[in-house]
Amino acid sequence: MRSSVSTSSLPTGAIKAARIFLCLALLPGLAACGKFSQDVKIDPINVGGNSQSSEDSTSEYGSTYEMGAPSTRAATTSALFLGASLREHPYDAPSGGSFGSLFSAHTALNTGDLPIASTDTGATTQWDAGWTGKGVKVAVLDEFTGNDRIDSHGELVSVVVNSVAPEATLEMRHFDLIMSSAFTAWADFDANDFHIVNNSLGLARFNHVTQAEYTGFDADVAASVASNYRTTGPATYSGRMLFVFSAGNSGELCPDRRIQECSFDAAVVYQQRANGLADKDAMIWVGSLNDAGTDIAPYSHTAGDMKNDFIVAHDDVLAPGDGAGTSFAAPRVTGAAALVRHKFPFLNGTQLKDLLLGTATDIGAAGIDEVYGHGKLDLANALSPQGALEEE
Repeated sequence: MRSSVSTSSLPTGAIKAARIFLCLALLPGLAACGKFSQDVKIDPINVGGNSQSSEDSTSEYGSTYEMGAPSTRAATTSALFLGASLREHPYDAPSGGSFGSLFSAHTALNTGDLPIASTDTGATTQWDAGWTGKGVKVAVLDEFTGNDRIDSHGELVSVVVNSVAPEATLEMRHFDLIMSSAFTAWADFDANDFHIVNNSLGLARFNHVTQAEYTGFDADVAASVASNYRTTGPATYSGRMLFVFSAGNSGELCPDRRIQECSFDAAVVYQQRANGLADKDAMIWVGSLNDAGTDIAPYSHTAGDMKNDFIVAHDDVLAPGDGAGTSFAAPRVTGAAALVRHKFPFLNGTQLKDLLLGTATDIGAAGIDEVYGHGKLDLANALSPQGALEEE
């Protein structure tokens, strides 16, 4: 695990530093949640030179469904449970209980042969066809303890990514709760040819742990929009990278539940678009389904007016009912994106987004709706696309 960059102080006159940070996993027994509900410092963005490049990247990344080289099921099996270097590390389950290793925790908690995300996404069928995420570079920007235990929020998120895309090259990058560090990390990922970044983090109107409302939410959103604040920072990206964000867990506290009213980044992007200032980064927000079926989880924010960027998936970590929160829904979509990128290695971030959303299973109201957005992640459909891709 590599540490993130050093923190920076907030200059005078900047956007207010005190923010409510989402612990995007509803894990009362997980100590990491305490850290993930601390305040985050949002550093101001220097507006000059921050506009996203309109350069056409299709010549570099292609716009066809040209296929990559499949892997084998044997290689997939050996890469599961974070691979040989981590599967034997002690594991602290989010639902409670400590185990001698990640693999022994799986054996004790699970009635099936595979982690739950492997099966509820349908990933195993794709592994049999050779699509395992091999060669796809995935970053998890999160909180990591670095203590030789699998016990932090970020490590649990990484377990889920690995459960869907075992052969993806996974980097776990520590985030120190200073947003300038996130911006630097994202730019570094892009410079080092990463394809997908999972961000099970965010800022909310309500802290679902303390139930406190941040009363400056609307004013900070307005100030950010006025300053052309970009949710992914000042860097201009190549177009290769897909950003996957968890939707947030204060659905039972935020009266509207709609993500653009409850989650800071979504609120800023929504209002910027309304002002004609489109953020061109490829971004997906992921909400949670309940364990029993296809109802949206009561804690999850809903798609609202960000429905064209929204998809839903189940959560949990290793076994049914062992965790909850959109933090664990997002890495299912991240892992799915890695499988798609393995099969179709010339897709850029926007094309990956369009393919995942456009092939989702429609649930709720017919069409793209304000609860489920595009609907439930459907990996089989995403890996069997129909029609042509739009060039970006």
